[in-house]
Amino acid sequence: MQTSPKPMTEDAMDSSMGDTSVIRETNALTSWATTRPELNAGPLMRAFVRFNVYLYSKPPGGIQKRVNKFFLNVNVWAYQRSQGRIMGRFGDLDALLLHTMGRKSGKPRVVPLGYQFENGVFYAVAVPGHFDVPGGPKAIHPAWYLNVKATPEATIDIGREQIDVVVDEIYGAERDRIWKMYTDVYPFIWEFQNRASRLIPVVRFTPKDMLTDGK
Repeated sequence: MQTSPKPMTEDAMDSSMGDTSVIRETNALTSWATTRPELNAGPLMRAFVRFNVYLYSKPPGGIQKRVNKFFLNVNVWAYQRSQGRIMGRFGDLDALLLHTMGRKSGKPRVVPLGYQFENGVFYAVAVPGHFDVPGGPKAIHPAWYLNVKATPEATIDIGREQIDVVVDEIYGAERDRIWKMYTDVYPFIWEFQNRASRLIPVVRFTPKDMLTDGK
């Protein structure tokens, strides 16, 4: 029998358990000229990431959202059509597709995520939808994170394989250890933490078949 997952609480979502020394306020936005991600990838992927980060540095608006949605749909389409052979890596990070249920719409949602894998479990970082804007909106949690907070059961695609998972957030020393693993292979993710006034969550995806009584 599988254990029943518990939804992440609001207190857990906003918790700062972990190395909070990395949190800092910023008084300037990243400019296009300085947005040069450290990324072990080809020129096309580097340009794609750089353009997205440039969008993240701007106050959220209609054009930004439409552009982001377009690139998201292209990414998901290419991954699904190629079973992960295309858009299956973000630099040195492998990529998965996360299937969730919209917490407000009730409709299925799909998003690509770079992940780390350890002892049969998958981990991802909940990168904000945009940087903190000085004097304006603060960085917000991505929709997929809020969706799994509301419904902590999901499905992930790893190439052609689909896996049912239970989702929870990790904290403290475990969170910091996985964060280091993640940023060691994708150091540019630090740019997001450096532009956010809260600790970015690290989330664990545990395959359901690992969650049995007695474990």
